[in-house]
Amino acid sequence: MNIRSSFRFAGILLIVIIFASCGSTFNDSAKYNVEITRTEFGVPHIKASDYGSLGYGEAYASAQDHVCNMALALISAKGEMSEYLGSGHQGENIHSDLVIRALDMSKKGSQALSNQPSNIKNWIEGYAGGYNRYLRESSGDFNSWCDHADWVRSATPEDFMTQYVALVHTITRMAGAVVAAQPPNKIASIEVSPSQILAAVDAIRLDEMGSNAWAFGTKSTANGRGSLLANPHYPWYGPNRFWEKHLTIPGELNVYGSNLIGTAGVGVGFNDAVGWTHTVSDSKRVVLYRLTLKPDDPTQYLYEGSWRSLRNQQVTTQVKTADGMKTETTTVWFSHHGPIVEMPGLDWTSSTAYAARDANAENVDVMSQWLAMGKSQSMDAFIQAHKTYNAMPWVNTISTSAEGRAVYFDNTNVGALSGEAISAWRDRIEASSQLKNLYLTEGLVILDGSTNRDEWINHPENPISGTTPFEQRPLIESEFYVFNANDSYWLSDPKKPTTGYSPLYGPTETPRSVRTRMNVHILEGIYGFDFRGEDGLFSVAEIQAALMDNSGLTAHLLKDELVERCKQSPIVSINDISVELLPACTILSEWDNRYNADSKGAVLFREWLTRYSYWSTMHTGELFSANFDKENPITTPSGLAENQRTLTALAEAVTLLVDNGIPLDIPLGELQKAHRAGKSFPVHGGNRYEGIANLQVTKSHIASPVFSGSNERVGDSETLSSSGYNIAHGSSFIMSLNYTENGPDAKAILSYSQSGSPDSQYFSDQTELYRDKVWRDIYFKPSDIAQNKVSYQLLTE
Repeated sequence: MNIRSSFRFAGILLIVIIFASCGSTFNDSAKYNVEITRTEFGVPHIKASDYGSLGYGEAYASAQDHVCNMALALISAKGEMSEYLGSGHQGENIHSDLVIRALDMSKKGSQALSNQPSNIKNWIEGYAGGYNRYLRESSGDFNSWCDHADWVRSATPEDFMTQYVALVHTITRMAGAVVAAQPPNKIASIEVSPSQILAAVDAIRLDEMGSNAWAFGTKSTANGRGSLLANPHYPWYGPNRFWEKHLTIPGELNVYGSNLIGTAGVGVGFNDAVGWTHTVSDSKRVVLYRLTLKPDDPTQYLYEGSWRSLRNQQVTTQVKTADGMKTETTTVWFSHHGPIVEMPGLDWTSSTAYAARDANAENVDVMSQWLAMGKSQSMDAFIQAHKTYNAMPWVNTISTSAEGRAVYFDNTNVGALSGEAISAWRDRIEASSQLKNLYLTEGLVILDGSTNRDEWINHPENPISGTTPFEQRPLIESEFYVFNANDSYWLSDPKKPTTGYSPLYGPTETPRSVRTRMNVHILEGIYGFDFRGEDGLFSVAEIQAALMDNSGLTAHLLKDELVERCKQSPIVSINDISVELLPACTILSEWDNRYNADSKGAVLFREWLTRYSYWSTMHTGELFSANFDKENPITTPSGLAENQRTLTALAEAVTLLVDNGIPLDIPLGELQKAHRAGKSFPVHGGNRYEGIANLQVTKSHIASPVFSGSNERVGDSETLSSSGYNIAHGSSFIMSLNYTENGPDAKAILSYSQSGSPDSQYFSDQTELYRDKVWRDIYFKPSDIAQNKVSYQLLTE
């Protein structure tokens, strides 16, 4: 700890001692009264007199841990990233700022705040007050990576509401596709790289965020009560990280959990009666409309027999460069459906363009939705909270209750289409393999933009216009369990597959990801992946062990055949160079198919497997030989395909490792690491190809001042950099919960730890827990909080 840190710590300690000695009596004349008690690992238990005070304490405590990321999220939502931080990787800051401004997000935020009920409005106003107090007291000396940065500045309630509104949108994440869309033969003023356009396609599915979630009912748990596993897969860097908290207003609210940095309330968590978590839904919140353009004017499109003009809006942003500020300007084009976008194979030509419509464009009730969930004292009340607001933006909800009701919802917002529109869309995709593949592989639904038939239907009782009513959204309840791993609702209760909802809630009776399949193997005990006790029921310890087992289903399905073929043909020629495979065969045969830090063989298998397309891990052809069977979706497809590519890919993997001085049997943990502020942590877990529940994924480029690895790729590897497999996102706020006769019993690990400040004692303490697979206790009862208190602060204003 440096001298500055020591003085600050001493000052905080003095405050803690003074306030602790004074007790916790609130000042009745103050506007804000809140207690912040931190327990082990820096978890704040925030007890307030009202919603304004709750927000005040939340933001103050959050800023202590994450002021840099909070400020980053605020300037992102206001479209000011490039002004303060430059163009970003491949211009992504410029693209984001321009689209945020074109959508007038700040105005949307202000309007949203004015329309909130009084408790939410007070909450947000208090949140801004607590954040600003922390900034005043710190005077720019945050003891973190953004000390004295000019972009860390006071914020208004409207700013924080804007952040919430921007967060629920999807089109804001597709900025590259929006900026790239320009009329044919017009020279674009801002270049958008192909990778940024591809990133926009991934953003439709929120590809960099996923999750597993298991909710157990009375017939699956050892004590006959509800249990839950929360395993969201979220980024390790930036503001889209979870921050843990316990929120209490005596007699009004008592909820524990986490939410994304800079957002008020609990998004994943529990109370005395109900526990829940989320997974990113496979629903199609954004749909594309194919526009037929006027032959002599590609800025006019056909609608109901008449030509309409596209609206164009010129937007400008300032960009910080080494030579000072420069101005970037582009034109964003809109149809009445939404902005024009350009994606691979979906170009703006002289005859056709594509417009995107976002079902969350008018969603401003997310805070009310989560608050109602957190206050629910029964599963019926929890279901009613969803029905009242219909405001889940892009996540499924998987939940359990004290009495053992396990319930899955996909309460995400999608467009409400008529039966006629759905029928016409189905006819089109059956007639066009391209449209069908875009739906199945990229999640793209393309409707006809020239007819009123394909418009969204307004249901007067719905809070968000044009979206489906609650009764038309998937809801599945089971006495055994429900789960989700980012595929559609179809197998969320594998014992009773569900169909019949709008195709905008995702495909059914189609191949599932290997991770979804692995989840069911674990939960059903298939092929020996059985973690239940002798009673055939799950205890909390068994649930935890199942997640952290780190077995890979793809290896289980394919490795033995790969090894056998390798032994039969141990020499393969690549470009007239012979590659000896026998050592690789031996290493793979001795590997136990797990992705633990000490696993030898995992790296070699990964470098072989990732030479195939991700699509091939779900379908027959390149990788699998046996066809998918909708009657046996968990065990098919299977078997290694018969082709020369099998051994050629293995030879390429061997060559890559050997040429770069990497032993074929190198333990996974020597390469797979979290590189944070100059320190590296071995990380167990696997990627989405590997069919593993405990997901940890690399990224081609990590842009964060805290990231201390290298973005330089090694050879032709899909995932390996010169600093190894750089973990970018994956298992984050991991929580196990079981209801007992004495109330909720919960344990957790926040994989990247509670604080974003490298000098904080809470920056990497839980990363060490995750590395060692050690779960920590969650303190929910007042007596447990008091017994494990490490600091206390009373704030009034």
